[in-house]
Amino acid sequence: MATKGTRSPRAGKPAAKASPSGGGKSKAAAAKGTKKSKGGPPPKRDRVKEGLIAKIMKLAGNLGTDSLKKLLNDAAILAHNERVLAEYRAGQEKARPAAKGALAGVEEGKDGTYFMVTLKGHRHIFGIGEMRNLVRACHDVKAAGFSGPVLYSWLERARRDVLKNSKIADSNDPSLPALWKIIVATYRAKDQ
Repeated sequence: MATKGTRSPRAGKPAAKASPSGGGKSKAAAAKGTKKSKGGPPPKRDRVKEGLIAKIMKLAGNLGTDSLKKLLNDAAILAHNERVLAEYRAGQEKARPAAKGALAGVEEGKDGTYFMVTLKGHRHIFGIGEMRNLVRACHDVKAAGFSGPVLYSWLERARRDVLKNSKIADSNDPSLPALWKIIVATYRAKDQ
């Protein structure tokens, strides 16, 4: 009976033990107290993850070299995306809300492999290659008055999702020259 309400220690807390005299706590209350865990995921999730890894390992044994290379590449991409999203979520919690009047903004990711481009309050993740191309497009324009059509056509070709999500209907949108000003003032185009 004494082991029914016990669990292994977690996060430096001792395991709950049933009192020999009953201690005034019902069995349900003692069991309820041991089920809640504030530190880390429940053990069941670890078992699920271990089971999935075992299934992947078993299936991977049947794959050819080319398929294994593709699987490895896909796994690396997924791991990178999870890390970037975790950093983004951590930044979201710390970041202060953007000013209501801000039409555009650019933030560099922690590791420099991505950028957060904000247009009309909507944030978009740009890879380093996309950002370099955007910077080149901005530096090809000599004045803010001509930046709208150039940026609009670049976004329409390369990142149509940005136009749709930010509700940019045409090249006359004021957020495009605002983005141009930020990029030209902050980034230099590399000659390649």
